[in-house]
Amino acid sequence: MPEPIAVTDVLALLNAQWNASNVTKPVLLELNNGSTTRIDLNRGDYAVGSAGTPTLDETPLGNWSYVNRTYAVNIELTTRVSRQRLYDLMAEVRRICHAKRHDMTNFQRVAFAGFSESTDDTLNIWAGSCDIQLSNDNIIAET
Repeated sequence: MPEPIAVTDVLALLNAQWNASNVTKPVLLELNNGSTTRIDLNRGDYAVGSAGTPTLDETPLGNWSYVNRTYAVNIELTTRVSRQRLYDLMAEVRRICHAKRHDMTNFQRVAFAGFSESTDDTLNIWAGSCDIQLSNDNIIAET
């Protein structure tokens, strides 16, 4: 079985579960997926997914036959509309994580871990970063 790519799975979850009646769906992109798509905030909001730090954390259990694995994903949200839109985008990401916390195929749990805003009002661009954790607990360590 191939190793899951956490950021790809999270973006697929967001794409499938986004409720546009809560906030307009942004363009969803994966960083370093080979695409040459340019970000143009005049065309809409963006959510760019990338691997978090550390990308994978593995904690051995007991006699090291089992492990807990935690994967980190970062979703960078960017908008030119307003700070309120940025927070609405973050709230939709958080809602999806809470609603689908046990519904992913490759992971036992998805959790919204936090949000950090980084704005520059002189440019009228609002940006923030959502941290998402995916975990698989008590799984057999491959040998």
